[in-house]
Amino acid sequence: MTTSSIRQFFQFSLVGLVSFAIDVVVMWLLADKLPLVLARVLAFAAAVLSNWIFHRIYTFKDHATLDAKLREATHFTIASLLGMLPNVGIYWWTVSTGFYQTHQAFPFAPVLAMIPGIMVGHCVNFALAKYWVFNPSKHRASV
Repeated sequence: MTTSSIRQFFQFSLVGLVSFAIDVVVMWLLADKLPLVLARVLAFAAAVLSNWIFHRIYTFKDHATLDAKLREATHFTIASLLGMLPNVGIYWWTVSTGFYQTHQAFPFAPVLAMIPGIMVGHCVNFALAKYWVFNPSKHRASV
């Protein structure tokens, strides 16, 4: 990894922490009101929206044209949906296990169950963001 990639991964992770906080708060608010997987999908959607905004402003701010931003938004949505597969899939698996069922009365159980999927989804999303969504050479070639 180059120094630039390491810096971007750090920035990406910092934005990810902010989005994680949003994800956790939304999940916490919805976990008792909706089925857990539906609450997880809605919390994930809120995190994705914050991710797009913060990455556009902070992590990947190289593109100035409206056309590039619209293309990025479309690619970001697709990448986020791809990242959602391991994120929500692992969450579903986690809350379906006997271990979770035994500990579901613990107040933070629905939130703690999010962590494994978020970690896998984070790596998938970084790779897609860096090499596809916010890749300036891809956007210049198609403008």
